[in-house]
Amino acid sequence: MTPDRRLDQLESLMADSLQKTDRLIESQGRLTGIAVRADQKADITAKGVADLTRSTQKQFEELRTGQDQLRISQESLPVGQGLILQILREKLS
Repeated sequence: MTPDRRLDQLESLMADSLQKTDRLIESQGRLTGIAVRADQKADITAKGVADLTRSTQKQFEELRTGQDQLRISQESLPVGQGLILQILREKLS
């Protein structure tokens, strides 16, 4: 085998190897891009869940405050009804 023939065989092997290496690098770049986008989407999702949690907690506190106020109003109702009845009895007597 002559040195030229050996060189011809090596050139095709080297070209094939370089082509495969280029494809691997390109694939790694795509995978990195996908991973970065997935990480960004995870951050956006986490922020959305946190915002929703805060909003829900705020609404729950507002609801609880409204229920407490309603309960106080309902508790004072019998007192007011008693006063109305007393006034009506006095007027009718």
